[in-house]
Amino acid sequence: MERYRDRAARVRAFGERVLAPTIEEEFRAARPNPAAIPAMAAEGLLGWSLPPRYGGLGHDYRALAVLCEELGRIDAAHQITVTVHLALVGLSILQWGSEAQRQRWLPLLARGERIATFALTEPGAGSDVGALIASARRGGPGYVLNGEKSWISLADEATLFLVFASVDRARRHHGITAFLVERGTPGLSTTTYPGKLGIRAGSTGSVIMQDVRVGPDALLGQEGEGFAVAMAALGNGLYTVGAGAVGAAQAALDATVAFLHTIDPSGTGPARSQWVQQRVARMVSGVERSRLLIHRAGALKNRGVPNARETGLAKWQATEAAFQACQDALAIRAAFGPPPYDPIERILANAKGSVIFGGTSQIHTGMQAGYALGYRPERAPRCPAPTATDLAAS
Repeated sequence: MERYRDRAARVRAFGERVLAPTIEEEFRAARPNPAAIPAMAAEGLLGWSLPPRYGGLGHDYRALAVLCEELGRIDAAHQITVTVHLALVGLSILQWGSEAQRQRWLPLLARGERIATFALTEPGAGSDVGALIASARRGGPGYVLNGEKSWISLADEATLFLVFASVDRARRHHGITAFLVERGTPGLSTTTYPGKLGIRAGSTGSVIMQDVRVGPDALLGQEGEGFAVAMAALGNGLYTVGAGAVGAAQAALDATVAFLHTIDPSGTGPARSQWVQQRVARMVSGVERSRLLIHRAGALKNRGVPNARETGLAKWQATEAAFQACQDALAIRAAFGPPPYDPIERILANAKGSVIFGGTSQIHTGMQAGYALGYRPERAPRCPAPTATDLAAS
């Protein structure tokens, strides 16, 4: 664990120095920090778990959890940058891409010369991926893409989009196909959503495709294999969102402890009340339980062992724990003083989003029951997920 503590300390120092000083102002103003992503790239965070032979740092999945926990402790917007750019897109290219695609894209992603995002969700197709409407029809040697994607993180900043469209809607999941599309391709445009509840320090918006023509080299995986690509990517997305939620819960706990020490330095007053101690203890339990579940999933990922059940459970429990921790933290603050309640209000608003990302808690409840009852067998994909050894390959 020592090496993970060292990496956590490195990321924490970076986050406190570069990202934390302005985060409350950015959240209130609902604007991203334009210096954040370049700074993260310069620190090597955007290529954190990409192999050194492609310009990354080669850190394993447990180190990836540490990175996302520390960024989530600062603000979920910064953790989401790593989730969509590295976990959802970078690792998908590593797993499913041709060697030519890896050599073309991964060094650019590792250096931050291209910022990537994941475009799956649509206005009418979120949890039911098979219902997506975006289409891909053959056009010359490549494809013509049409459709709209919604609730896409980094919509403003992204210069590379991993887009999912169907070559045959009648085939539902079996018609979905994955494409790598560059910003600047004619017919591709983006919009940004104003007035969000949470993740206000990060951009979220729509990706619109109107007769977007891409060549055969844009295909990631095989035609009709996009559902498998998306599910493998979401496994990494759930993992990093869960890790970020651990950081959010830890931030809520840290802020609560600091507040109680301020109003009760001797520990003989409000901090000793049973009502307060029950809530603090529940926050501690949620943080520690969730962190252990995340690292158990990471250990399985490192070995290349199927882990959909463990990863889904970790994400579900971690995000629920974060939301509960923020509610407890806000209750304590409100009981002993007037607003504003920085940073709890911001963390709480962000935590509600993490409960939804990658499948709501209700969906994960059903999935975990399905695994326990034997209704959800896990099938190995055609392209195995990279192991810790693969991530470290020089």
